[in-house]
Amino acid sequence: MPIFHFDIADGVRLEDPVGLDCKSVHDAKRTADLIARQIAIDLVGDSEPRSVVVVGEAGSEIYTTPVRA
Repeated sequence: MPIFHFDIADGVRLEDPVGLDCKSVHDAKRTADLIARQIAIDLVGDSEPRSVVVVGEAGSEIYTTPVRA
C-alpha cells in the first residue's frame, strides 16, 4: 500500500514524518478530511487558518483540505 503524509499548514508547515498506509488517493483524501475535522474539534474557538495537506510517496502535494472551526 502507498504511504501518504498528512502535513499541517498554519503559516508554518508541520511535516508528518511517518505517514499512513492508504489503499488509494481517495482513501488518503478521506483520511485528511477526518484529520481536519478532529483538529477543528480540538481547537474550538481558535480562528487561526489551518489546513491538512496530503503528500504522496513521490513528495508532491495531492490534496489540501481546510480546518474549519
